[in-house]
Amino acid sequence: MSTSISSPSRKPRIFKVATDGKIYCNHDMVAICRVAGNRSTRPSHAFYGCPLWPSMDCKFFIWKEDVDAIFAGHEYRKVLELRNNALEIKIANLEVEKMMLEEENKNLKLKMAKSTFVSKKYYIICIVIVVYLLSFLY
Repeated sequence: MSTSISSPSRKPRIFKVATDGKIYCNHDMVAICRVAGNRSTRPSHAFYGCPLWPSMDCKFFIWKEDVDAIFAGHEYRKVLELRNNALEIKIANLEVEKMMLEEENKNLKLKMAKSTFVSKKYYIICIVIVVYLLSFLY
């Protein structure tokens, strides 16, 4: 969790930021970036708000410039480090999964080769029996 920049007249806002940089509202949903209207104290300025607004608004609100200021500082580096660590873990997990799939593929190929060998073995035995039986007929 991060806090936004606050002036003495504003209370700090607490919000969640995912490792991919997405902001989450109080419903734990990705916040929507909107633009303030003419009646706002900051017309045409971008802000993040609840995606359920206006029907089920959780009153989540933070100016985009406040979020950008946080990300420009030291805290953003922490977010990037967390994201890189998460990606490294994901890569390591994918490499392990790849090794397991390669091993499973190898085992399946061996089973297939064995079943083919067994089928050929029975086919040859049948031919030998037929030839043996035919030799008695002629």
